[in-house]
Amino acid sequence: MEPTLYEHEWLFVNKVAYELGTPKAGDVVILKDPSEGPDKKKFLVKRIIGVPGDTIEGRGGQLYVNGELRVEPYTDSPIEDGDFGPVKVEDGKYFIMGDNRRLGASKDSRTFGEVPKSLLLGRTEFIMWPIVRWKSL
Repeated sequence: MEPTLYEHEWLFVNKVAYELGTPKAGDVVILKDPSEGPDKKKFLVKRIIGVPGDTIEGRGGQLYVNGELRVEPYTDSPIEDGDFGPVKVEDGKYFIMGDNRRLGASKDSRTFGEVPKSLLLGRTEFIMWPIVRWKSL
């Protein structure tokens, strides 16, 4: 998730956010790794890019949502893994990506497909540690 988040940072996660509300594009979420078995406890931190009904496409290093170029101030590199999509996000599922778009840097919906809401464990609200990085997301 660099440059938004770095290794060993502590995050405050709102675990009831999606019991009371709906995930939105741009949310930074904690999710259970969909590529792991049901008994595994591996988690990922990613950003929601597409919500149900959206069409997501990577073309020429840029991200397009519903045919429009998505301006992404939270990432510092183009998509280097090549073109993908278009992918229409199914009902009850979400398209997620890491902010680090360098070649091979993020295991996300381009790898394991759309993620069901049941795997979203919470919305990341802010960085708690280190103190010099304390800020809301």
